[in-house]
Amino acid sequence: MQDQFDWPEPEHEADKVILRNVRNLGCHIVGIPGANPPFAFSIGLYLNYGHPELIMFGQSSENASAIINLIRDRVASGQKFADGDISDDMLENGYKLGFLEVPFAAYPEYLGTAIWFYWKSRLAFSCLQVVWQDVDHRFPWEAECSSAVIGEQPLLKNKVS
Repeated sequence: MQDQFDWPEPEHEADKVILRNVRNLGCHIVGIPGANPPFAFSIGLYLNYGHPELIMFGQSSENASAIINLIRDRVASGQKFADGDISDDMLENGYKLGFLEVPFAAYPEYLGTAIWFYWKSRLAFSCLQVVWQDVDHRFPWEAECSSAVIGEQPLLKNKVS
């Protein structure tokens, strides 16, 4: 799909890094460590693999990048993730990751750089939120989940425009 893609024009050095990483690594990860809560998201999974981009909240940029890259490696090998999927074989100690569809209404607030990347080609990319469990192995939507973990992971699926 890359050869048919209308690549955006880089305006800054950071834009060149994004384009290079998408071409050479399969995706680029944008970390927003100063946000409350911090988050990171991918750019390039949709272009290179036809897979939704990923966004993850409440982890350091390093941790989120490591998890997104792990998922990217799985996607590059042919595995696909969709809304409602649970993965139990990526993290240690029995922790699971959940995948939730991100509504388009949330894109402008959280995925600005991805919008810039896909805009010129007019590709309507999709995105999944990667959700992690609390220390007791509960997701934010489950009863008794830690309030701190719930606060660190706004569930974008519930976001309305």
